[in-house]
Amino acid sequence: MTNQDESLPRIQPSASPTPTQPGKNHNNVAEDGMLRVVTLLICLVSLAIALASGAVLAINVLVTDSSDKYDGIWSKLVVLGLAYMVGWIVGVYSIRGLNNLVLPILIQVYIWLCLAGICALYIAIIVKLFNQGWSNPSFAKYCLVMIAGLLAMIGLHLMLENHSLVIFAIPLLLICLIHLYLIVFHYIFFPATLVDYSKLWGDIVFFLGMAVVSILMLAHLGLLEPTRRRIGRMFRNGQPV
Repeated sequence: MTNQDESLPRIQPSASPTPTQPGKNHNNVAEDGMLRVVTLLICLVSLAIALASGAVLAINVLVTDSSDKYDGIWSKLVVLGLAYMVGWIVGVYSIRGLNNLVLPILIQVYIWLCLAGICALYIAIIVKLFNQGWSNPSFAKYCLVMIAGLLAMIGLHLMLENHSLVIFAIPLLLICLIHLYLIVFHYIFFPATLVDYSKLWGDIVFFLGMAVVSILMLAHLGLLEPTRRRIGRMFRNGQPV
């Protein structure tokens, strides 16, 4: 029995071939790199168009004296919002889904530019309120443009992980203090014949609104963290779900 077993030829077990992964190490890397570049360009161009157009709209509302500067303002805001959303969605996918390391740096530059525009807008609105040449509809337009600017900056902030708005609150707080001092100077030291006291509410409402926003940014209470985590949960292991 043993001799027969030893005389039989032994067959070596065949090893199962290792499955190859063509394209994973080369094609997918190249595709991801191309997608990073394309999404970066789409994001930057779309956001730049939206922010630049928003700046032009704010200048038309606050600086120009044409009678039709308020015509179609809602339609203009919708168009700007559409361009902004395209850039925002593509940017979030590029950062969270494709792990783009360059775009977050450029988005931070955009946030600083947006903050500079908001500060310039706030100063222009302070001048308008100080001169008291505004009406109730005009004041509503000022608030609307400022809210749009703040939402644009907050949206850029949410695109980035572990980003803080604390440092961005300091310029706004300084301008808020200047606004407060101008309110006191205007309504206390100006002759009564040159002051329309019925418009004090406009200064107070705008000052309090900007002060609350600035203090919330400075306090860093994490009010936007649930939204940031919700955006993060849309991606698992760098892939959209």
